[in-house]
Amino acid sequence: MLPPVVDEGNFFPFKFWFRDSIQDGMYYRSELYYRLQTVDAQQRSRLYHFACRLAQREAVVVTASQRSCSLWINLRSSLARDDRAIAQLLDELAEALVRPNYIPPSFNGRSPFELE
Repeated sequence: MLPPVVDEGNFFPFKFWFRDSIQDGMYYRSELYYRLQTVDAQQRSRLYHFACRLAQREAVVVTASQRSCSLWINLRSSLARDDRAIAQLLDELAEALVRPNYIPPSFNGRSPFELE
């Protein structure tokens, strides 16, 4: 499943306390999400490629503006509550942003377009 891409001007973010700090949140299609990472617009395609892979197992949304692009994770996700998994995911995302053909180990080397 491909993650939806939403224009950042088409929703109203809010702030909330989560994971021991204030986070950005959004309400999208009757679900709550929190912003995992924001990157420059030049890295939009790499972030989206990463989001496509992650969307095979988690509910994610990508938002975009002219200057930046963000990856959001559903708050109901078990991943959202796992500090170690989030840290690993952020490390994998950082690696994916600098190495275009990088396949994170947690994706088991599978294409984002392979069906389960």
